[in-house]
Amino acid sequence: MNSKLILKYLIIVGGIVEICIGILFLFLNVIFEQAGILNTPIFAQMAGSFLIGYGILLLYSSRNLERYQLIPLINILIRGLVIISGILTTQQMREFISIFIIAIVYDSSWSIFVLILMQKNKLLFKQS
Repeated sequence: MNSKLILKYLIIVGGIVEICIGILFLFLNVIFEQAGILNTPIFAQMAGSFLIGYGILLLYSSRNLERYQLIPLINILIRGLVIISGILTTQQMREFISIFIIAIVYDSSWSIFVLILMQKNKLLFKQS
């Protein structure tokens, strides 16, 4: 399989995952209530909306990676910030540590694979 095709599918999968997690964030209060946490942070709905929007952007960028290379790169930067905050949050919310570890591993591996494939296909900072 062609590495450019793998990159395209990886970005599509990343977009779909972002949309699904965004939907979960929109309904985070229901999940927290099941865990016995009564206070839902206000950022949950904002983060959910952001993730859905960014998932749509990733799906759109997969149509023409040469032209929209900046979208996955910014997404990788944002995922890096999420990894850092996930590591810091594991200390505060130990009941969700397994979810944080899964998210950290997924975000790290997705970002690394996309960067490697973009470099291999000479899509990093290429002028369109």
